[in-house]
Amino acid sequence: MLIHESEFCQSNAVVVQGGAGVLGDEMAALADDLRELGQPVVAGFSTHPHWDHLLWHARLGAAPRYGTARCAATARDQLSDPRAKARIAEQLIPPDIAGQVPLDLLGLITGLPAETAQIPWDGPQVRIIEHQAHAPGHAALLIEERGVLVAGDMLSDVLIPMLDLNDTADPIEDYLAALRLLEDAAGNVDVLVPGHGSIGGAGQAHARIDQDRAYVHALRDAQVPSDPRIGPSATYDWVSGVHARQLQRLARRGA
Repeated sequence: MLIHESEFCQSNAVVVQGGAGVLGDEMAALADDLRELGQPVVAGFSTHPHWDHLLWHARLGAAPRYGTARCAATARDQLSDPRAKARIAEQLIPPDIAGQVPLDLLGLITGLPAETAQIPWDGPQVRIIEHQAHAPGHAALLIEERGVLVAGDMLSDVLIPMLDLNDTADPIEDYLAALRLLEDAAGNVDVLVPGHGSIGGAGQAHARIDQDRAYVHALRDAQVPSDPRIGPSATYDWVSGVHARQLQRLARRGA
């Protein structure tokens, strides 16, 4: 297992070594590192259809890139707009790194058939745990024989749970259901890798599940959460704004 942390929002890319190559995803630095190690990329997987999880670099090669069926369909629908990539470049990518982020191969993923339980590749079994928290078709990955849980955009120590509030019937329950799935999978996890933030050791998966559940319960009950990821101790000051917007949108939905 290799993990590459980006300067952008502590984004983590995970590389899993298999029999004929590696399963992974990030940009030029990762491609260079793998080339130096003599490890070809034989497959990739996007945990969910947000732009920073759909990136690819030409030097990583033409290996198949997978996602859940719903993830791939959502990415395809979003990128069907001819202006989609321009909007991402103008509105979502920080100006200081915009010129370093190639978007020509953005989102070219293949949806695995519904109910697919494992990534199809010649390597250790990678179990797909699909749920609907945070984004359509979001999936965590469990590499059981290595005790590793790749959580996607959940279980972060620096970002609060960010709910999918777009055309979803019950975003609170979607998130709580996803946490239950991750809790069921975390029994023998020794290493937790969130999409953004610090890697967690043994016991951290359950601790972060409890923290995320407490935050979602506070959102549901319109209470002020006691959470170090927002407020004066937060790693990123903009996270408090995300929290405020979630409260407002949930209040409007309730009304």
